[in-house]
Amino acid sequence: MGRAAESQPADLTWLLNRAAARMRGELDMVARGHGLAGVRDWIVLTALGVEGGRTQLQLGRELGVDKTTLTSLLDRLEGDELVIRRLDPRDRRARIPEVTVAGRRLQARIAAARDEAETRLLAAFSPDEQSLLRALLTRLADSTAASGPCL
Repeated sequence: MGRAAESQPADLTWLLNRAAARMRGELDMVARGHGLAGVRDWIVLTALGVEGGRTQLQLGRELGVDKTTLTSLLDRLEGDELVIRRLDPRDRRARIPEVTVAGRRLQARIAAARDEAETRLLAAFSPDEQSLLRALLTRLADSTAASGPCL
């Protein structure tokens, strides 16, 4: 165990933050290897692919991302022809971002590479430990209100 981990062995906040940073670093490399700016782009593509029809404002609230940051991220994805933005028929001032066919293909390729990265990161855990880790993190994530950005 590293010195920082030894000095903070029971600090759950530190441990979760460190684990998330390690995972984010791996996934940033995966996303960049597929031509994206980073994992944030992939998360947005995934969110749009799971549930469409949301305005940029709704998407930003869901992901905990401010309007300016999301707009520049969507501009980049749209420039790469991975996303298109349509006018909201209920409010022509609003835009509804949608994943293109190319965006869906890329998202699927990155999801497969993400699975490989997760397998590498969790290789020291048994299958039962991996299942337990996912179950506990799911319970923790589901039990808390969205209190901050996921990006």
